[in-house]
Amino acid sequence: LAPHAVQAVLESGRGTLTTTLDGRLQAQVERQLKGYLARQEAAGLRNAVALVVDVESAEVLAHVGSADFFDPGIDGQVDGAAAPRSPGSTLKPLVYARALDEGLIHPLTLLSDLPMRFGSYNPENFDNQYLGPLPAREALVKSRNVPAVELNLRLGRGLWEVLSAVGIRGLKEKAVYGAGIVLGAVEVSPVEVAQLYVALAHGGTWRR
Repeated sequence: LAPHAVQAVLESGRGTLTTTLDGRLQAQVERQLKGYLARQEAAGLRNAVALVVDVESAEVLAHVGSADFFDPGIDGQVDGAAAPRSPGSTLKPLVYARALDEGLIHPLTLLSDLPMRFGSYNPENFDNQYLGPLPAREALVKSRNVPAVELNLRLGRGLWEVLSAVGIRGLKEKAVYGAGIVLGAVEVSPVEVAQLYVALAHGGTWRR
């Protein structure tokens, strides 16, 4: 049961070890993940991971590291939840939180979603459209790329500094990522993303 989680726990200590996993929820998440992949088979998706974390206690309630631990065709024994990959837009809320902390914005501050060039970098939105001026709250909810990149560059302590402060594994020098760090240029594991979101829920206080 929950083989990836059990392996991680066994590697952390000896003797009697107690996990925070909810067995019923673990089984439910495994079923849902397999069902999702079955529906997406035509799109070529064969593997996925899932974590369920209680943000109040920071306890992991379900941990699915692959679609099938016993399938070598998808390297099923590799714990994808601990593997670094592009986080896409999942780190944008950290940029907005920092901007709120530094007093650069409030939820209704108008940000610009228009074509911009940052050095040699020209970010585009996923829908290849631009919405013009829009409130910060709406820019985040709609995951607009240009406002997030521009806002991060205005921060005194931006996304790279946040990731460095919490010890993200394998983080390279800031110049390596440039402005694209906000849009997934940096590699972060799902476990690390979950930890960042737990911290976000606790006003920026880091909790493992």
